[in-house]
Amino acid sequence: MGKRIYAAIIIICSLCIAVIVVHYLVTAKDSTDSLAQVYENGPENEKLFSDYTKKEEVVVVNTEIIEDGLREMGTLITEEYYFTQVEEYTSTTKAWIIPSTAKCTYSYDGTVTAGINCKDVKVDKDDEQKIIKITVPRAEILNVNIDLNSFQIYEEKNGLWNKIDMTKINDSLIEFEDAARTKAIDKGIIDKADEGAKKMIESFARSIADTDEYSIELVSG
Repeated sequence: MGKRIYAAIIIICSLCIAVIVVHYLVTAKDSTDSLAQVYENGPENEKLFSDYTKKEEVVVVNTEIIEDGLREMGTLITEEYYFTQVEEYTSTTKAWIIPSTAKCTYSYDGTVTAGINCKDVKVDKDDEQKIIKITVPRAEILNVNIDLNSFQIYEEKNGLWNKIDMTKINDSLIEFEDAARTKAIDKGIIDKADEGAKKMIESFARSIADTDEYSIELVSG
């Protein structure tokens, strides 16, 4: 009788162990199948996949791309000043004691351009503060262009033995350019060019960085 009870206990224990093993194998297989299904189904199971693994994304801006793009832009014209300059030419000579005067009033049209050299722009960043700092050089006069085809004479008077010398008028163009440059500066061309340069560079940097996580700080160099 005792042997029968002992044998029954052994059988019952063996059955319990078998049940536990089968349950573990089935549970492990279901877990593996679920994870495999996450990979197979793709984006629709992204939330489910996050239960198995977590990934932290860190956005970092490569400032070399911004700097290379600016170098390729070269000289950046950000402001133009159009002008019409009116001048008066007078020449007086004497024959013995009698003076003879030649005089004319004339004008030229032209353009003064101002801007920056993008090669002098410096780009730095702070990944912890998420700031891109761009140092923009001060704008300067890049060119004074006088349209020679726009030359007009409004008043012309030759003396008896003294005629208007067009060569001397053309020689005065250097002074003409200096006057146009000074006038453009007085009209605020440099300040306007500075403002325009910063706006263009900021817009360019934002398009290259392609992220809202970084703020852009522009300072004058």
